[in-house]
Amino acid sequence: MSGNVYKGNWKEDERNGIGTLKYADGAVYSGNWKAGLKDGEGTFKWTDGKIYEGNWKADLKDGFGTYSWPNGRVYKGNYK
Repeated sequence: MSGNVYKGNWKEDERNGIGTLKYADGAVYSGNWKAGLKDGEGTFKWTDGKIYEGNWKADLKDGFGTYSWPNGRVYKGNYK
């Protein structure tokens, strides 16, 4: 997507390993990548203040994670 900036590891022209992607809208993902997708431990911060810290698989929240909202509400548990 135009305007996104990635800094981190690459393999065969895809994000792979540890890296940070800053999206054009201001959101940021920092963590593990596999074959160009969020995969493993990582943190996603939305521009509205929401934050997810935990496991990812094939670009989706998967496994244990913590989702927090700007109003202080927090969910800790498993995602599938």
